[in-house]
Amino acid sequence: MTAFSAKLLAAVERNNSLLCVGLDPDARAGHSASAARDFCLRIIAATSDLVCCYKPNSAFFEQYGAEGWAALREVIAAVPADIPVLLDAKRGDIGSTATAYAVAVFDDLAVDAVTVSPYLGADSVAPFMAREGKAVFVLCYTSNPSAAELQQYGAVPLYKQVARAAQRWGSPQQVGLVVGATHPEQLAEVRRLAPHTWILAPGVGAQGGDLQAALAAGLDAAGRGLIVPVSRAVLYADDPRAAARSLRDEINAARSALPSPNRRQARVRALARQLVDAGCVRFGDFTMASGLPSPIYIDLRRVMSAPALFKQVVGFYAELAEALTYDRLAAVPYAALPVTAGLALQLGRPMIYPRKEVKAYGTGQAIEGDYAAGQVALAVEDVITKGGSLLSAIETLEAGGLMVRDVLVLVDREQGGRQALAERGYTLHAAVTLAELVAALHLEGLLEGEMYARVQAYLAAL
Repeated sequence: MTAFSAKLLAAVERNNSLLCVGLDPDARAGHSASAARDFCLRIIAATSDLVCCYKPNSAFFEQYGAEGWAALREVIAAVPADIPVLLDAKRGDIGSTATAYAVAVFDDLAVDAVTVSPYLGADSVAPFMAREGKAVFVLCYTSNPSAAELQQYGAVPLYKQVARAAQRWGSPQQVGLVVGATHPEQLAEVRRLAPHTWILAPGVGAQGGDLQAALAAGLDAAGRGLIVPVSRAVLYADDPRAAARSLRDEINAARSALPSPNRRQARVRALARQLVDAGCVRFGDFTMASGLPSPIYIDLRRVMSAPALFKQVVGFYAELAEALTYDRLAAVPYAALPVTAGLALQLGRPMIYPRKEVKAYGTGQAIEGDYAAGQVALAVEDVITKGGSLLSAIETLEAGGLMVRDVLVLVDREQGGRQALAERGYTLHAAVTLAELVAALHLEGLLEGEMYARVQAYLAAL
């Protein structure tokens, strides 16, 4: 876990807050760099136990030239060390220029994260992510009124392409997304596409974003994953501390009222229970296909023998596939063949599969089923560990002229598979993680005592 992500999670828990105070000192704060600095220092002193993050906007300091930059540096240095600083600078340029920007924000200003523009592609973002412990928040769907003019453009809207691409550029600990709270429908779409990613959702407060709708759309399965930045409603309140406390409490009350995380937990618990009942999850001493030892083994080949479970599993896959664009469902042999067939029937979509070995007789095809070069294949696997067999299947598909962008799995064992796919440009969509499955089994009373301790130790070492 990177320093930014660890610091953010700790601040969320310690201060029980998803509130981020934006430090945007306009004319009301004064008309000089020193006035802007002193104003922000007072805000930080008054609110640091109520927030998860601070978000200074560099423009309000850069307008004062060198003195403004020096003031910004002092403001950032005044933030307590255990609270992350996310610089709102929206940087984005070619690689060498991006590298210089990264030096400025991470070395000189020493912030933990920065907002970036994705318009120039991966190489304009990579220099920022090359810094260990730092993170970027990629502009995806902004809160301004004319955002749709470009961000909704295309048969598959540009903002969706950005959400998918950003996950290929780095892990959820390295890359977040910026999605305006003023657009809850798009926020919900991005959350479906990026279930594990932190989202910065500006627009609550002066811009008119609906807090309840934004939380319902953007929170992750754990009821977190969303940073709610508010500037003017705190900065220029008669009592900034009281305003920040009121907003923090309002956010928490709205989070508590939302049923969606509980519904998901209930579904995962039901899935976990049925997987154990069907013999698909077992505990002991196992060696994975990757050669790694494990106290827990997941065998989804048995799913097809339990009709109710089979239907539930196909439902999980169908939800993941709903937001994706593709021409063919591509089953990774052999475990994923039955569930992909069920998914193809439920969605009414064509299915193909790459062979593990090419027949020496008949047509000798490497890929079974009807397809055409240039079509997009959505790869479907049961479980991912390191991702080696999955990447081999994808190579066969691509050798046949197909394009692969996304991969569906039921269980992500969180042992490097997601990162291995991302390095090759593929986005993983998992119904559950191994940690979620283990937590559900424990809650169901199906994993306790010494074995639970063993599995917990195993997860901690991943």
